[in-house]
Amino acid sequence: MEVPNFETPKIVDLDICGAIDEGLFVAEFSKHLPFRVKRQYLLKSASSSKNGGQHAHKELWQFFICVQGSCHILFEGKNGKFEFLLDKPTQGVVVPPGHWRDYKLAPTSVLSVLASEPYDENDYIRDYGSFRKHIERQATPANVPFVALNRENDELRSEFITVLEQQTAANDWVRGKSVCDFEARYASYCEAKHAVACGSGLDALALALRAYEIGAGDEVIVPTNSFIASALAVSHVGATPVFIDCLPCSGELDISQIELAISSKTKAIIPVHLYGIPVDMDRVMEVAGKHGLFVLEDAAQAHGALYKNNKVGSLGHAAAFSFYPTKNLGAIGDGGCVVTNDASLADRVRTISNYGSREKYKHEVLGVNSRLDSIQAGILSLKLAFLDERNKVRKQIARHYFNCMAGIKDLKLVNVSNSREPVWHIFPVFLENQTRRDALKAYLSKHSIETGIHYPIPIHVSPAYATGDILPVAEEVAKTQLSLPMSPFLTKAEINFVCNVVTDFFSRG
Repeated sequence: MEVPNFETPKIVDLDICGAIDEGLFVAEFSKHLPFRVKRQYLLKSASSSKNGGQHAHKELWQFFICVQGSCHILFEGKNGKFEFLLDKPTQGVVVPPGHWRDYKLAPTSVLSVLASEPYDENDYIRDYGSFRKHIERQATPANVPFVALNRENDELRSEFITVLEQQTAANDWVRGKSVCDFEARYASYCEAKHAVACGSGLDALALALRAYEIGAGDEVIVPTNSFIASALAVSHVGATPVFIDCLPCSGELDISQIELAISSKTKAIIPVHLYGIPVDMDRVMEVAGKHGLFVLEDAAQAHGALYKNNKVGSLGHAAAFSFYPTKNLGAIGDGGCVVTNDASLADRVRTISNYGSREKYKHEVLGVNSRLDSIQAGILSLKLAFLDERNKVRKQIARHYFNCMAGIKDLKLVNVSNSREPVWHIFPVFLENQTRRDALKAYLSKHSIETGIHYPIPIHVSPAYATGDILPVAEEVAKTQLSLPMSPFLTKAEINFVCNVVTDFFSRG
């Protein structure tokens, strides 16, 4: 049941079954409460009155009902102070998070409190000064970060230290047990048979291409609207990237152009799940199957995304993931992974990444050193347990953005089909021209809201490639795309503030 959109405590009258004087009192709370009840506790006064409260909650919803006697309660939040007298069991007060409370329970009274979550000391604010700072931040955020990475690190700091201590005690630093454990967990998470961890997302792409024996003289089709790693991996194995254009108002590769780019030298396609939105993989695989091409998913931004209820990473012949710290699943350094159902391909990736060796000092091919260290593997295993929960929050933020901005005619949002379930690594919006995009970016910056541009220079235009090709849609997208703050650690107040500032910008004309 979704929590309704109200921000202040309010009285709720209950439908009661039975009469109290007949000894039966039944209240069907599911009809009246904006949350699922996961905990109840009772507060009872003796022959004298009892004072209590003196705290607030960051995320917890509560419902107060005096089942015997009376209780006077004062709440304080960002919208002011609210005073209630509860003196009958047919009426209670719903309290959203972020409200300081003080109550006085009359003699021989009983107060029942229903809560939306089990006890969590970290959710309490017990100091009034800290509470005032909390609601001041809620009212008008001083700064809205783009990814809020420091908040995630602060939350997991003690767990990070535990991982480090465990690895220090094990003295097992490279391709040890923790790496093997993570590879098994991540392969299972991606609904694939094999995962081979490596040094970075770029390495993962290059290792997969090389393991498939793609090299000099070969061509690989790559979307130009992507991070340059998608193309660099092709160049690093000696092959040639062939760039194709993207779709307007989404930035994803234009699948209709793939077949036009295929030549006798084409060996592979790299579809990029841009912004965490899955590509229409059925269409990609259909073209690839027709021409016998290897499909390597660039899933660096799409950990946990679904296409037709199947995980990204299990849709092509192989997939490459990045664990750069800002990713949906990020390490505290760099890292990457190749995921595949092909046992032979996985074995070749593992061999090449380990100096070309399956057995120490026996080097079968000219390999490289690209191995995930054990500390990063331990961190990733820890964070993998939270990935679906964090992605769920990203989806909620994206839904809120859509709800708030869908009516702005000069702001274009991505239209995602029902077959695809994004994980919103990036939340992109598109404006009518570069002047307007830059003006919105500057207006948000003026209000201390951080934004990004993904990506300001299409790969085919970058000095590293400068092919001379004209891919007009990507070149236009580069001028009109803007990325809004997106992180599971942003507060509701921060997201509301972003929406309000964007709306205000367009209301000014």
